[in-house]
Amino acid sequence: MNLYKSFCSVGLLTIFSRIMGFVREILIATELGASAVTDAIKIAIKVPSLFRRIFAEGAFNASFVPLFSDILEKEPDKKSALSFGEYILSWLTISLCILTLIVELLIPSLFKIMFSSFDPERLAITIKLTRIAFPFLIFISLSAFYSGILNSIDRFFFVSSSQFIGNIFIVGFVLVSNALNKDISISFVVAVLGCGIIQFLWVMIPAHKAGFKLKIRKPKITPDVKLFFKKLTPAAFGAGVVQINILIDMWIASSLPKGFISYLDYAERLNQLPLSVIGTAMSTVLLPLLTRTLSQSKAEDHLTIQKKSIEFAFLLVIPSMIGLILWAQPLVGMIYQYGKFSAIDTIQTSNALMAFAFGLPAYVLIKIYSTTLFAQKDTRTPVKIAMLCVGLNLALNLILVKSMQHVGLALATAISAWTNVLLLIFVLKKRTLLAPFYQYVDFSKRLMCAVLIVLPLAFWGKFLLCDAMISHSGLMKGFIICFSTTLSFFIFLGVCILTRALNLQSFKLKFLSYSPSEPSP
Repeated sequence: MNLYKSFCSVGLLTIFSRIMGFVREILIATELGASAVTDAIKIAIKVPSLFRRIFAEGAFNASFVPLFSDILEKEPDKKSALSFGEYILSWLTISLCILTLIVELLIPSLFKIMFSSFDPERLAITIKLTRIAFPFLIFISLSAFYSGILNSIDRFFFVSSSQFIGNIFIVGFVLVSNALNKDISISFVVAVLGCGIIQFLWVMIPAHKAGFKLKIRKPKITPDVKLFFKKLTPAAFGAGVVQINILIDMWIASSLPKGFISYLDYAERLNQLPLSVIGTAMSTVLLPLLTRTLSQSKAEDHLTIQKKSIEFAFLLVIPSMIGLILWAQPLVGMIYQYGKFSAIDTIQTSNALMAFAFGLPAYVLIKIYSTTLFAQKDTRTPVKIAMLCVGLNLALNLILVKSMQHVGLALATAISAWTNVLLLIFVLKKRTLLAPFYQYVDFSKRLMCAVLIVLPLAFWGKFLLCDAMISHSGLMKGFIICFSTTLSFFIFLGVCILTRALNLQSFKLKFLSYSPSEPSP
């Protein structure tokens, strides 16, 4: 497997998926703006997404894929792998159905407690939409299961493109429903449920064609299944801790006036774009190197790769952070300000975006430093640190929301992320698993030099974007923002090459030629 090609294809499909995701958000913003109904839609989508992070994403894949791949490699006839897959599928399906039934029954009671500040009408529509959307969890989790199988046999296309296809379905369904004058709020949550079904079929059918036609059977605890749950528990708990943060933010935001939950969600969507693309690069190209060197007891190589990983990540995340902070208002205006999404909504969303963007480098560092501990088979320390940061986030939320409203909630998230980084650094330094800071001095100077050169251009570009937002509309706005962000990124990379913050020859030698089947460099 060529990791560079995999990174390019996965990264490109991730970008396409995010673009379609923004088209979906633009539809919501255009039709509903930032209103009580929009808040209800955001909550309805957010609630199954809280469980999705545990059942359908990192925690499940990190536990299932290595075990399934190992069994598959030992017995090419697939018998043991198929048996293991069927047991996991059975446990997963039963657990999801029970969870969905319990949540569907408890939603009215839970929401009355969580969203006590909602008026009866607002609470009723939130409960109704959440009940429609929640079964999405079943299908998206089963989609993750079959995605894990396809990843195990190096078939990445259907996995990487599933979100893109799902978002296309949502946009198409909503447009058709809108043309038929259907209730737009119902259309969105039904489309989300349909998206889960489409993504499930999109990966299940290729898995069946590859010879992995699994069936539901009576659940059984085999040694492999037991090992799976042993690996899953700490990873799922860690993912759950992160989701508690999101739940706290949503709960406190519900006490603010109508529309403020939407402001936070619109801002978070924009903030997640660079983070998701950079995260993909980390997981597919750089992070496996960290794990491999530690497992081979090559501490010196590990520190070198950790350093290079951070340098590579910062080449992407620093311009993203600066761009989101400086260009927050024109970016939000160009993407969302249509129909019922007003200029005031743009200002409120952009203020939250600037606060979220402050934490971008911290989120990437958490990913790299936590992986170092996971490579040591230490899953407890990152979770303990995350739990401390949940407490800090709650305290900061309660303090900052009084004076800064929704911006305070976004800022609390960013501050908690930086605190998480500092605690991870403390632990890693104690275990001599941290590259010395003096090794970053030369790179930092070169990167800072590149930033100072590009900064005047960034300010000039901001005024141009503001003018373009006022004088253009529709597709022209979209073209301007895509062209300007792409051009800005390549200008920054060009300046980084000139200042030698980015050394192309060294980068190619150390990363792009790496293949997991070869010894670590």
